[in-house]
Amino acid sequence: MDVIEITDENIDEFATLLGEDLIEDMNREFYRGLAAIGDEGEAKGVMVYELINADNYDEDIKGALRFLSADNADTYAALHEAYLEMCVEDEEISETFYQFEDEEAADACEKAGFSKETKESDFVSFTLRDAQELTFYKKNKKIPYYIACIGEISAEQYRSAVKDYLFIGQKGILEDFGYLKRDWFDAELSTCIITDNKVSGFFLVRALPSGSLMPVFMFAQGADSTKNILNMLTLSIKTAEKKYPPETEVKVCRSKKATWDLLKKLFPKLQGKKVFVGRRDETA
Repeated sequence: MDVIEITDENIDEFATLLGEDLIEDMNREFYRGLAAIGDEGEAKGVMVYELINADNYDEDIKGALRFLSADNADTYAALHEAYLEMCVEDEEISETFYQFEDEEAADACEKAGFSKETKESDFVSFTLRDAQELTFYKKNKKIPYYIACIGEISAEQYRSAVKDYLFIGQKGILEDFGYLKRDWFDAELSTCIITDNKVSGFFLVRALPSGSLMPVFMFAQGADSTKNILNMLTLSIKTAEKKYPPETEVKVCRSKKATWDLLKKLFPKLQGKKVFVGRRDETA
């Protein structure tokens, strides 16, 4: 069995294992992948990881295992061994962590030296119909003129805002926020605040290839930031009503405390699935 890097040239060979959402993520700046190949050239397993803090010189680089799938224990072991030999040292990774629903993948990580415990998933899902039932949305009858979709702003306004937010340490759940082009986000569902011809807030939504919608960045500046976040959300939901059916899934990652707290207020009964989490010190 051989383990190779997943590249632009060979990624199509692993499309069935990866799925359409991950295939697109593999084009992102800090995503990497390994694939296990059988003796007859068949795909036997894949591992996808993301580098955390890769462009932050004040923090240690970490590896986040985003996906792990294999046909048997030997393949899992081969992928983990290759990760240590091919990735940890080359990328100077100090720690690796995972969060999986699949217990088999978590067990394979535990055998490779990771800790293993259970918790509520950082990810939760609701439908567009659920969003339409939110109290603030029903009450917000008039959206201010200064709330717009990002398709209405110039490329320079967009780039300037991204630069400003990165400078103050705001990047949502996107390690590669500064590398993503404006068209990576849905230009109509993603909204912003325009004050004095400058962007002072973003609510950015990614339309996943699989059909789900995923908010990935929400931030606003100024005295009315809370009110304007709700205004941006209102415009986004109103636009989504015209583009997507009510049963469309909205996926949210609550890895940031502010997002977790906001969702608790908006959807008090919403809970994530049970997942397995763990980490491993790569410097020991």
